[in-house]
Amino acid sequence: MTHPPPTTRADYAWFNAISLRWNDLDMFGHVNNAEFYGYFDTAVVSFLLSAGDFTPQQSGVGMVVAESGCRYLAEVNFGSGIEVGLRVAHLGTSSIRYELGVFANGSDTASADGHFVHVFIDRAVMRPTPIPDRLRSHLASIAQRSS
Repeated sequence: MTHPPPTTRADYAWFNAISLRWNDLDMFGHVNNAEFYGYFDTAVVSFLLSAGDFTPQQSGVGMVVAESGCRYLAEVNFGSGIEVGLRVAHLGTSSIRYELGVFANGSDTASADGHFVHVFIDRAVMRPTPIPDRLRSHLASIAQRSS
């Protein structure tokens, strides 16, 4: 089975710096695999909030994660500076597929890359609902372009 090469910085349209915490480490001294999902979530929510007027706590629109995955490609150790690259791979009516890469210490090659899918829901009925227009435009700004 052939695996795709790790992603690079050039594959992403937006970046978010994240500070590592001592408790992110596992007993082997590197960042625990589960922490990467937290980094992904932090980057996505930071991007969504950067739209300016999106306040999920005060909106009738919510989001649920429908799918996620991560490839671990290189260790990340405490003291590393990390940035999470983000792009939108698919922008549907009510769902978004994000693709992300974790870059340690300014590396051009991802230490981990992954994806997750958000489905926007109407909180009153807990059913899928269209992505709000202003947020859709913001998400489109980092959409992956077909070659």
